[in-house]
Amino acid sequence: MPQLTDRSKLPNIIDPVIKDTMDPKHLYQVAAVAVLCVQPEPSYRPLITDVLHSLVPLVPADLGGTLRVTEPHSPHQMYHPS
Repeated sequence: MPQLTDRSKLPNIIDPVIKDTMDPKHLYQVAAVAVLCVQPEPSYRPLITDVLHSLVPLVPADLGGTLRVTEPHSPHQMYHPS
């Protein structure tokens, strides 16, 4: 959990296959949801519907989410909210 809550450490635990394809802001949002889901006290964890409402906007449209893919200035694709 410490790596999920420290923005400087988060890139170290991201799968290299997706690390350069997503906007870092979205990765931080996913990490924030993950931290909520692993709270030691079950009553502090979000409902799965809340988790889905938080994550669906971060999933590319071609995978069932609501993000649209744009061509970035770098050779990697980046996902941006639609």
